[in-house]
Amino acid sequence: MNSRIIKWQLIASACLTVILLAEWAIGESQRSHLQTLLDRTIQSEYQAEPMPTLNPPKPFNESMNEIVERPLFIEGRRPLPEQEVEGPETLDNGQLDDWQLIGIYNKGSRKLALFRKQNEAKTFVKRYETEMITSWQLKQIQSDRVVLQQGGQQKSIMLRKPRVAAPVVTPSRRPVVPAKPRAPVAPIYNNSSENTNNDR
Repeated sequence: MNSRIIKWQLIASACLTVILLAEWAIGESQRSHLQTLLDRTIQSEYQAEPMPTLNPPKPFNESMNEIVERPLFIEGRRPLPEQEVEGPETLDNGQLDDWQLIGIYNKGSRKLALFRKQNEAKTFVKRYETEMITSWQLKQIQSDRVVLQQGGQQKSIMLRKPRVAAPVVTPSRRPVVPAKPRAPVAPIYNNSSENTNNDR
């Protein structure tokens, strides 16, 4: 009996040894195959594509000039209309009081004053220093005003301040009146039961 058990144990050990040797051989073959794949140089036909050409952005000064050309301080924020008056001969027909200073800004290295005719909301004119408007010479452009000269007379025109929005009036809320407490309800007694007791 014992010899038979020992015999089966030897057979099982031999089978396990064969299985282990087979697994080791398979692992070694796979490892060598993987190593050859890693060592092999993969040749591929790679061709670099040309880099896209980018258009350089506009200089900052030019973009700023385009921005200041648009009168953002005018209602609507639209570009200057086509009725812009540029010729000095048309500005001589009128009074200086007909024009209102609505903007002062820099264009390049020079200051520019923007005027609007009071009776014509869509008529604008831009003037640099030493230029004429209604027979007056624009002598100096400051941050909040312009100085005009005619002969020996000088006159200052202040920059028109933007309109202040009217405050929104909120309706006043009525105070909450607390509800009056209800009067206590008196208990109701059943007199019928008392009458029956008295009858008894």
